[in-house]
Amino acid sequence: MAVARHGTTIWGSTHGDRFADAYPLASATLRHRLADHPLFTLPALADAAGKLPASDVERRVADAANGCDFAMASAGEASVGDSVRAIATGRQWVMLRGIERLPHYREVLPPLMADLDGAIVPRTGARRSLRAFIFVSAPGTLTPFHFDAEYNILFQIAGDKAFATYPSSPPFLSLANREAHHRAGENMLPWRPEFEAAATIHHLAPADALYVPYSAPHWVRAGASASISLSVTWQSDWSLAAAEALAVNPLLRRIGLGTSRPPAWTERPRLRALAARAARRVGLL
Repeated sequence: MAVARHGTTIWGSTHGDRFADAYPLASATLRHRLADHPLFTLPALADAAGKLPASDVERRVADAANGCDFAMASAGEASVGDSVRAIATGRQWVMLRGIERLPHYREVLPPLMADLDGAIVPRTGARRSLRAFIFVSAPGTLTPFHFDAEYNILFQIAGDKAFATYPSSPPFLSLANREAHHRAGENMLPWRPEFEAAATIHHLAPADALYVPYSAPHWVRAGASASISLSVTWQSDWSLAAAEALAVNPLLRRIGLGTSRPPAWTERPRLRALAARAARRVGLL
């Protein structure tokens, strides 16, 4: 089991070195200065939760297992703000989706990403669809084995967690899993006991940040205290085209034109992406 090393601050004189060396295919641990930011305290996040649409707030169980469903938690009569405030004892995982739509949080994102664009833009082009999520986790919460079809930097704000990453290839991530995600949104992955030893474990404490490559499978376990994390995600022209190509691949396979592997960076699946858009226009996707 490999253990990742911590890197330098993303605002220091060598802020981009580890990120530039890794992007876009390898994970990298960085440093940040958000741990004491007033917008990321539990009271501030409880207030923010009440300003988001109910559809952008999720409460899930804290005792999930790899390979199993990440079930929704019973909210009872508690508001989501109450769940956030009581996270240390509430046995829940709370996600706030689209926090960048709230004005004060929106202002935080450009400085975070501007220092990294020197590595991002030359390799994968301009960032697309920048989004931000807050994860508030009860002590010991396991976020089960899954993948996200986006580039991601997770900023650990409070508490600690173990973040395990894997290569975005079989046996951890199959072509079928990728296709299912881009057609139906499913991102949970099957688990095998032998995967435990294959993980690269990143131990994250407040002021640590982790770059997670596009579609890298992972699981996350919070430590002994409540955890607060900010996740900032984006797409690229390549990733958007790859998503379209994967969505249409099962349809193309039926007529003998499908591929047996996902698009690899730096391949440009332009024709399959165009086929996906055409199929969507006529209702085949």
